[in-house]
Amino acid sequence: MTDSLECDDFQLFDPESNFTFTLNWSLSKFKQFYSPIHIYLSLLLCVFGLLFNTLHILVLTRPRMRTSSVHSILVIIALSDMGTMTSYLIYILRFELAMDRYGYSYEWAAFLKLHVVLSIGLHALTLYFVVLMAFIRFSALRIDTSKWLEKKRALTAALIIFIYVILLCVPTFLTHKIRNDEIHQLSTPENRVIKYNIDMVANCFMIKANLWLTGIMLKALPCGLLFWFTLALVSRLNENQRKREKLVKEERRRGDMTTYMLFLMVTVFLLMELPQGIIAILNALFTSQFHSLVYQNLADILDLFSLINCYVAFLVYVSTCSLYRETLWSLFPNFRYYQ
Repeated sequence: MTDSLECDDFQLFDPESNFTFTLNWSLSKFKQFYSPIHIYLSLLLCVFGLLFNTLHILVLTRPRMRTSSVHSILVIIALSDMGTMTSYLIYILRFELAMDRYGYSYEWAAFLKLHVVLSIGLHALTLYFVVLMAFIRFSALRIDTSKWLEKKRALTAALIIFIYVILLCVPTFLTHKIRNDEIHQLSTPENRVIKYNIDMVANCFMIKANLWLTGIMLKALPCGLLFWFTLALVSRLNENQRKREKLVKEERRRGDMTTYMLFLMVTVFLLMELPQGIIAILNALFTSQFHSLVYQNLADILDLFSLINCYVAFLVYVSTCSLYRETLWSLFPNFRYYQ
């Protein structure tokens, strides 16, 4: 796949300045240092992430846990994260550890194109599902009997989000093409070797339009919503603490703990996603220069952030929710659980 995008657009950095040279040298050196580490680190993250998310789904689908609409969305998020990690695991094994510098079979090139779309689509789905969870909890804090607490309504919203993200990923699919290269040609045509890879279409307008669409609708917008809900949850928590004087203390504490867990999840997602949203917008604004100078050198770090996000829900729940821990340990009856 090409490492540069040739578009006639604005430049963020002066190509003749010492700062640009130093930045390019520093980021290139960082990529050279980190890339070998990233291969094995991402392998570990994918393997253990698949294990943890499998446990996460098993816990959330136990009878005592599956009554909540938020838990239903968490199951969908776990499935989306498992799809992300499975695709990335295959990518690392085939295109990094077993890389063929001449190209691949048509089937592997088709998978690589699919991986590009999946990595964007599944990650965007996770973001929007976290936004949906925050919205459900915010609605519940406003009205205790909110209809968004109903599983049917929450799952319907999740389906709409799924269709919405799939449609927004179509341009990404269209802006990537499978390129065939004739690697070896002998005297007879039947001895030629054809290898395949993927590349960007030679249409700068399509590329930039897709970058804007991806950057705004699949990155910046959900990040903005996460930021708003982070502030809204804090504000609503403070307001509810003043209003709910008539509730039993334990009942109030349990409801607040649920909100605190969700607040922690949303905050971690926001911290991981906000840099990606900013980079996506800059990549759309200053495509040629920013893509080659910054994006390509930081791509592995952005992938690392995405893989780390696949752990957030499991780690938050296992560290803050005693009911979750009890249910988790009930899956292993031969081990004693100490609360």
